[in-house]
Amino acid sequence: MKTHLILGAAIAALIATPVLAQTTVRENTTENADGSTTTVTKSVKKDAGGTAPGAAGGVVAGALVGGPIGAIVGGIAGATVGHEVAPPTKVRTYVTTQTSAPIAYSGKIELGEPLAGEVVWLDVPEYPKYRWAYLNGERVVLDNDSHRVVAIYTN
Repeated sequence: MKTHLILGAAIAALIATPVLAQTTVRENTTENADGSTTTVTKSVKKDAGGTAPGAAGGVVAGALVGGPIGAIVGGIAGATVGHEVAPPTKVRTYVTTQTSAPIAYSGKIELGEPLAGEVVWLDVPEYPKYRWAYLNGERVVLDNDSHRVVAIYTN
């Protein structure tokens, strides 16, 4: 009975996951040499990954493999893997107020993903866990431990 209850809750959480997906609009305005301005707008749809879907997936996988105890262990493991912590506000403030030459980057820049190729990363004072670079008009923050993108700031 408990197994059915746990599986039912996990499946309900997975069904509700698309509601958590978000679309973010990023706008970047650049002043040209002739005094005119160019505005580039990007719509980025974020997947619904994160703690809740990770936990739900872990519960289902754990229950199938190890029964009720497996469901509990799988839920905890899934929540841990699905959780990405955003940098502290002081990191955002520092990164968005620094002046740096923009670097052209040809790959995809996505939250939670590592970047391919070589990028010269800049340090964030007092926060050695994070590094940043100004790529394609966006300030990209990397978690120095996981080497994954944890924030993208457009200003």
